[in-house]
Amino acid sequence: MKRVVAAVAAVLLTGAAASAQSYPGDTGAGVQRGIQQLNNSGAVGTVTLYGRGAATRVLLALQGVPGGPQAAKVVRGIDCDHMTSIQAYNLHDVRQGASLSTVQAPEAKLLSGNYNVVVFSSTARGARPIACGNLYT
Repeated sequence: MKRVVAAVAAVLLTGAAASAQSYPGDTGAGVQRGIQQLNNSGAVGTVTLYGRGAATRVLLALQGVPGGPQAAKVVRGIDCDHMTSIQAYNLHDVRQGASLSTVQAPEAKLLSGNYNVVVFSSTARGARPIACGNLYT
């Protein structure tokens, strides 16, 4: 886990997330979407998707998050104002503003307009959502 956090931090610090190759043959361009604050949290950032056939790498980069880890999930919904509580995919916790996960879903499915990335105030059950990014094409 420390290697993943270090790798994510290195990518974020160099600004190379958009050009880094994730997999052999991958152009590395990724699809980036914004993440907006919820509940006046001040947490904002980006989610970048890197497709790899039946799987997708999900990179979260956030600013203004509280100390400690924050849970992150992909949930169903047409946008951040109309999310359901139906969790589609778990993401690795956000630590120091970054998270790198692989979900077993093709990029096109995640970009279908039916999914959102949600970050919560903590990893505790019942934590409130503090940030959301709509995944769409």
